[in-house]
Amino acid sequence: MKFGIILDDFLVTPNQMKRISVISILAISIFCSCSKNEISIDPDNLLIGVWNYSEYTDNAMVFKRSQEFKDINCYRFNTDGTLTERKNSGWCGTPPVSYADYQGSWTMLNDTLIRINVGYWGGTMTYKLDVEFLDANSLKVVSLPE
Repeated sequence: MKFGIILDDFLVTPNQMKRISVISILAISIFCSCSKNEISIDPDNLLIGVWNYSEYTDNAMVFKRSQEFKDINCYRFNTDGTLTERKNSGWCGTPPVSYADYQGSWTMLNDTLIRINVGYWGGTMTYKLDVEFLDANSLKVVSLPE
């Protein structure tokens, strides 16, 4: 006498059921553990992270938080005061625009004013960003000359 489960005219033995169960559990575990990478946000300093340009409105640039840079103007503010700025890699802004990443530093001058010192295709530049709005997902700034 054979023991097992009949599935559409097939006999599945207890050993085969164990293998099927183990494989099913592994597959479900792998499937459930693969989720979209979440963006880490520092609750003590919302500025820290990657910001991709989104739009220009009311004389201000609006950036959206992201996991990585896109081929557009972007900032990565690091906790140690360094930054990476993605911007035009040359003097011409006529499409198609080529972008490059430039290293620099940032300093908070007060609650809303950030001093940026960063390289660009022609050397180094210093300017200020006046933060008009900042939350976990959006950054709205006005660029000011030094």
